[in-house]
Amino acid sequence: MFDPAFLKSLTGTPMRVRCAVLPVAPPHGKAADGGRPWAVLRVTLRNAGSAGRGEATLLPTLDEHAPAVVRAQLGGARARLERMISPVDLAGLLPPGPLRSALDAALWDLLAKRSGQRAWELLGVPPPRPVPAVLTLPLTEHPGLEVELKESDTFGALKLKLGAGDIEDDLARLDTVRRHRPDAWLMADADGSWDADRLHTMLPVLQAHGVRLLEQPLPEGESGALVALRRPFPIIADLAYGESGDIGRLVSRYDGINLKPDAVGGLTAALDIMRQADQRGLSVLLGAPPATPRSWAAALHVAAGADQVNFSQWLRIPGDPAAEQVMAAQHKDADGVLAPPAPSLWG
Repeated sequence: MFDPAFLKSLTGTPMRVRCAVLPVAPPHGKAADGGRPWAVLRVTLRNAGSAGRGEATLLPTLDEHAPAVVRAQLGGARARLERMISPVDLAGLLPPGPLRSALDAALWDLLAKRSGQRAWELLGVPPPRPVPAVLTLPLTEHPGLEVELKESDTFGALKLKLGAGDIEDDLARLDTVRRHRPDAWLMADADGSWDADRLHTMLPVLQAHGVRLLEQPLPEGESGALVALRRPFPIIADLAYGESGDIGRLVSRYDGINLKPDAVGGLTAALDIMRQADQRGLSVLLGAPPATPRSWAAALHVAAGADQVNFSQWLRIPGDPAAEQVMAAQHKDADGVLAPPAPSLWG
C-alpha cells in the first residue's frame, strides 16, 4: 500500500490544473443518448516542471457526467487543488465520479514523474503485467450479436448482457453465444433488470449454458432476495457510479463485486475497496466503460488484485498519436490480452 507520508512530502507547491472535454466517436454498437455525445474528460496537472495526465469517460446516459456538471465541480474544488494536494485528499474534496477519477490518475502520474519512481512503486502494488480480458457482448440486436461473436475469437472469456427483452430473448442470446463460442468462459450480466421469479427461472438455464458468474440480476432495492438463494455459481454486485466506502453490507447477498475505478473515484478509492473485498472474502471483477488507453493504463495498476478484468472497447481521441500507437499494438499482438503501455503514456 502507498505511503501517505511520502506522498505528502511531494506536495505543497502550487499546481496548475487544466480540464478538457474531448468528443470521441461512439464505441461500436452504441450511440449517443439523451442528445449528448460520447466524450472523454482529460485532466492535466503541471507542477515543478512536470505534467501528469488522467482521463475518464463521460457517459452520455448519466446526468452527473454532463460536461457542465463536471466543470462546476472543478470550479468549486480548483482553489484547493492548486495547492498541490495528495491523492489521499481527494475523497474529502470531490464525490466519486469521472472528475475525481481523472484527477486521481493525473496526480499519480505527476507524482511518478516528480519522484522518479513508477506509479506502481508509489502505489505499493506489483508492476502491471499483461492480463487476460473479459470481452463484453452488449445488448445489440441479434445480427449485431452474431457480428460481435465472429470477432471474439481472441478472447477466452465473454460477458453477455441480458435482460433487454423477455425470457425468450435471453434464451436466444445464450443459444447464439454457445453456438458460436462453445469454448468460452462465460458470465452474464442482467443489469438489475430481472425480478426474483425470473431469476429463479433463469438460474438452471444459465447453469445449463455453462455460465460461471452472474452480475447484478436484481435491482439493488430487491437484492435482499439473494440472502437465502441457493446458487450454482457466484453472483456479484455492480458498484454504481458515485458509490464507494464500506462494502460490508454486500457480504450477505453477493459473492463479489464489479469494481470500476471511474465509478468509485479512481485508483486510490479502488485500492481501498479491493482491500475491503479481500478482507470479506468477496471476489473482484475489475471493469470500466468504453475507455481510452490512458484510462486503462491507470486501471491496470490494480489488476493484480482482481480475479477477472472486464475489457470494454477503446475510445479514440482524434489527434492522440501515443494512444493510437497503443491501440494498434494491442490489436496486432493479442486482442484478448490487456498489456500495460509504456510509462510515457501514463505512470
